[in-house]
Amino acid sequence: MNGLPRLAVHVGRQVPDLLLDVLTAATPWCVPVAVSSHETPPDGVVAQLYCSEVLPRRPAPPFAVWRSGTETVPAGPSLVLAAAGAAVVGDLVVSPTPVPADARPVLPYTRSRYRELRGLPTRMIAVAEGDELTWDSGDDLPRPAAAGSWPTLAALAAAVVVTGEHLWSALTWAAPVVTDSQSARHWGLTDGTEVLVADDPAARRALAGALALDQARAAGLAAAGWTAAQQRAAARVAERLTSALGLTRRHDLVPAAGLTTALDRLGTPRSAFIRRRARAAAAPLPGAVTHGWLPTERTLDAPV
Repeated sequence: MNGLPRLAVHVGRQVPDLLLDVLTAATPWCVPVAVSSHETPPDGVVAQLYCSEVLPRRPAPPFAVWRSGTETVPAGPSLVLAAAGAAVVGDLVVSPTPVPADARPVLPYTRSRYRELRGLPTRMIAVAEGDELTWDSGDDLPRPAAAGSWPTLAALAAAVVVTGEHLWSALTWAAPVVTDSQSARHWGLTDGTEVLVADDPAARRALAGALALDQARAAGLAAAGWTAAQQRAAARVAERLTSALGLTRRHDLVPAAGLTTALDRLGTPRSAFIRRRARAAAAPLPGAVTHGWLPTERTLDAPV
């Protein structure tokens, strides 16, 4: 054993989305160990993580429960912290999509200066609904945007109307967002605090038009939305999870997750060759490989 406490992870045949990313990010605090409730946990287990839609029948404290797709938590993966059988719902919500590595918050004044320098409309509104990307000034007909241009639109627009996966990248660029109720629930976002919500397309456009004229309100929404995106990133969720379970970070280790974080801070592209070399070099390090289970494996056969 390498000296790190072990986190017993109880899973069924279906592994929740991004669970493995969260566990990999947790390796500075603990070694995740895939176990079965029908077996005796290995030595060194000090906390439990149950991955299911129900609370464990015989939890060993301290513990947390990963639940998804229930009526009591936001749609999509979430962590429900529990202690002494009492669950605190909605404390940790995990992004179903990784935060874009190259996204940076662009504040409203900076956005307006960019638009001025590029000759773009002052009230520029960007729209991403379905597969269609468009932009306009709020007073004219929408203009089609090239595929792959959404990060640029999200970083420049005075307001955006966005549903689906593009919502996440809009938040990470600190764009003032108008979306529908389904997307807001999926990402665990609050209407009026982190986004504005309307289910009618015309109503969404009207809200975006008003938001583009109200820089103070747009700035508040953008800041709250960006914070929500950061809090839902796998690394931040792992930090909060391990803190709630009483696990202490080990600064004398350089596990795979720590190396990945360093590359992220340097802005290394996800497809860069150095990342593959780093993963290969970090594989033998403490925390890079769990109790007979590689974090890159997407199928676990342990019974629920």
